[in-house]
Amino acid sequence: MHIPHYNFVFDPKDLTLEDEFSFNCYKGIVCFNKCCYDVKLVLSPYDLLRLKKNLKLTTSEFVEKYGEFYIGEVTQLPVISINMNPHDYSCPFLAEPEGCRVYPDRPSACRIYPLARYFAENEKGEKLELYKIIRETHCKGHYENRPIKVKDYLEEQGLYVYHHFNDLWGEVVLKRQKFSHIPLTGDILDLIYLLAYDLEELRDEIKSDSLPYFLHEDLNLSDEELLEKSLKIIKDEILTEENLNW
Repeated sequence: MHIPHYNFVFDPKDLTLEDEFSFNCYKGIVCFNKCCYDVKLVLSPYDLLRLKKNLKLTTSEFVEKYGEFYIGEVTQLPVISINMNPHDYSCPFLAEPEGCRVYPDRPSACRIYPLARYFAENEKGEKLELYKIIRETHCKGHYENRPIKVKDYLEEQGLYVYHHFNDLWGEVVLKRQKFSHIPLTGDILDLIYLLAYDLEELRDEIKSDSLPYFLHEDLNLSDEELLEKSLKIIKDEILTEENLNW
């Protein structure tokens, strides 16, 4: 069944980590898998890293088989997204009727549903982490009697590590917006893509001493450690006014 994701609303109430909401999704609920159709799934660098490992694919293999690469209209940065199946608009990782076949490494957008995360400032100028509930007409999980605190839901869905890396990528996006008036050259876009998404090729570049930002010792880093270092390099060393005004 093809259910377009057009009919949704956000609850007006802001939720903190300590607030409770009621939700449950499980095999057997009448709407099971219905959220896996006609979705624009944009992957963060950490989303892609987890999926590639699960599927045992390189970045180029993943994009060729499941996704597309383009420059984001808003971010002006490299983006990788998942293409839905053309015949029924289902996610390519959906295996009806069992569910998601990459569930342990599903993207953060799938994990956090039905919540949306954002940040705001209070009257003191302090940064607040807040959440809103997304309600879609087809989703019956909201009617399940399962109260849970936001912080416990995040823990249950394995989101804290995703939040860490997605916040690092968010800092890159914010830094890019700061210099949005400066067009990025093809070389810089290629470099950002390499550091954020293509860690296999990045390791080859480090081996050949082709990049000034890394040492041979960085080859001993785990993929997660290398990605963390790479995202910080993009923000602090590549997206600088001095570097962009070449």
